[in-house]
Amino acid sequence: MPSRPTSIRIFGALMLAQGLTALATVPLTYAQEPGSLPMVLMAMYAVGYYLCFWYMIARRANAIALWFYVGLALLDLPMTIVFWEEYAAPGTLHLALSLANLALELASVALLLCTDALAWVRARGQVPDHRDIFR
Repeated sequence: MPSRPTSIRIFGALMLAQGLTALATVPLTYAQEPGSLPMVLMAMYAVGYYLCFWYMIARRANAIALWFYVGLALLDLPMTIVFWEEYAAPGTLHLALSLANLALELASVALLLCTDALAWVRARGQVPDHRDIFR
């Protein structure tokens, strides 16, 4: 079985970091708005969002999921600017974690737009094995 390209492997690590930062913001958000969703549902959403995209892109090489993720990530930047007060309201730690999550998201999008990642997704995860060329 061929291995995944380096950009896809780093993308997987960044998605794990994004899930952890999103999970860390859940108690801070819930403390600000205790009547919104139960904290368990907020945590499930925070982790599930990143796990679904990680699985569909890094494991299944799904092009639709890749472009959907890129679109949602690029929408996050203007939404962060528009809703800046809501990100800053729970406190400095919440704002720092949210901005770190946004930076990780933009870095993961940059990795997905690398040529080796796009070729891997275009080939549906099947990278040719060229180890026997020099035998």
